Amino acid sequence: MAILTPEEKEFLDVFLYEATTSPFFKGPATKALYAIGVEYRDISYIAWAYEQDVPRTSSEIGHSAEVAPPLPWTTREAVLRRNKEIQRIWEQKRKPVGTESVQSVE
Repeated sequence: MAILTPEEKEFLDVFLYEATTSPFFKGPATKALYAIGVEYRDISYIAWAYEQDVPRTSSEIGHSAEVAPPLPWTTREAVLRRNKEIQRIWEQKRKPVGTESVQSVE
């Protein structure tokens, strides 16, 4: 089951390339996020979801672009809300499965 929308994946493909390739955070997708007041730390769970949804085929993440794909969120608040939604998914995946309390037998 995909976590991200196709629009989010398309945008993150370019942004995460910019975030992980020198010169860091200098491309059009970074500028689009900064324009709505968003920084990398604001999308940590969204970036995690990208890693879950998009299998790597090389050591690089994403690809460069001269023009950023459309920003999938319209405001900083929308980004923070989406990041929080994905944080809940991340937390659910981290819960131990089948953990039961063990009682001692006397």
